[in-house]
Amino acid sequence: MKIIVDCMSGDNAPEEIVRGALEGKQKENVELLLVGNEAAIREVASKYNFSLDGCTIVENTGENITMEDDATSVVKEKNESSMAVALKLLKDGQGDGMVSAGNTGALLTGATLILRRIKGVRRPALGAVLPFGTPTLLADAGAQAVCAPEDLVMFARMGSMYMNKVMGVENPKVALINNGAEECKGTDLQKETYQALKNIPEINFAGNIEGREIFDGEYDVLIADGFTGNIVLKTCEGAGKFVKKCLSDVFYRNFSSKIAYLFAKGSVNQLRKDTSYDSHGGAPFLGIAKPVIKGHGSSNHISIAACVGQAKRYAESGMIEYIASLKTSSTEEKDA
Repeated sequence: MKIIVDCMSGDNAPEEIVRGALEGKQKENVELLLVGNEAAIREVASKYNFSLDGCTIVENTGENITMEDDATSVVKEKNESSMAVALKLLKDGQGDGMVSAGNTGALLTGATLILRRIKGVRRPALGAVLPFGTPTLLADAGAQAVCAPEDLVMFARMGSMYMNKVMGVENPKVALINNGAEECKGTDLQKETYQALKNIPEINFAGNIEGREIFDGEYDVLIADGFTGNIVLKTCEGAGKFVKKCLSDVFYRNFSSKIAYLFAKGSVNQLRKDTSYDSHGGAPFLGIAKPVIKGHGSSNHISIAACVGQAKRYAESGMIEYIASLKTSSTEEKDA
């Protein structure tokens, strides 16, 4: 199994990206194809005493993509960036999956135009993993602002399949994000999606979920259009930061609270771990014809190492091939 890593994209590139990739290599027993500046990659490996055995370095010749670049830059003026080169290598079969912490719009555009979508998938989705003790997949988390009911149904199919085949959840419970629990709530998009999902037996559809229930962690897959999903994702991230700040304020308020922290330290650290995005890796691009994992722009080495494992499991799952076979079978039946 070989995982391609875009080493030059992300706020903490290349150091945290390379360090995390090499940690992931050791943990997951995979080979790596590291794309970026060779001297910088070797410097990081030397700094942290990592061997580059089992690694291939591919140096890109063009300017790298920044977070401010236009989404189309990956296939236009920066088509020799580390991100673009990594995508081309994946397309050519040089690796089994890819990890990048770069510009989300550019990565999605590049993945869609270079790798293409799975046949029969109209719109790919960004599947963010939310750390609610047990992981919850949010799809779409920001890739498609405007969706039709058929898109949300496909997100539910792919999200359910990802949680089952990649995350090992048996019969994942799926919920539709809405402004009320009743099936009559929401816009036409939510109403029509609800009616479609409740009539698909292979999806374990549990109905609507309101925003206040999201943090309960009772569902495995949350479905939304990308506009709504991105707001939910950013709200969850902000809520996590707020809780951590409140805990810090409480325990460092005075001498007595500092003493209390010594007794509660183990539980607080476990809470931080359970609600950390780092240990859960990144967001899979669901519906793209090759496994691509999008790490957070500010990913550290812990998160990138988890992304490597995530890409490995995604590639091993056979999920992409299975979706493609379903669509091919459906098309053949219609033609017959």
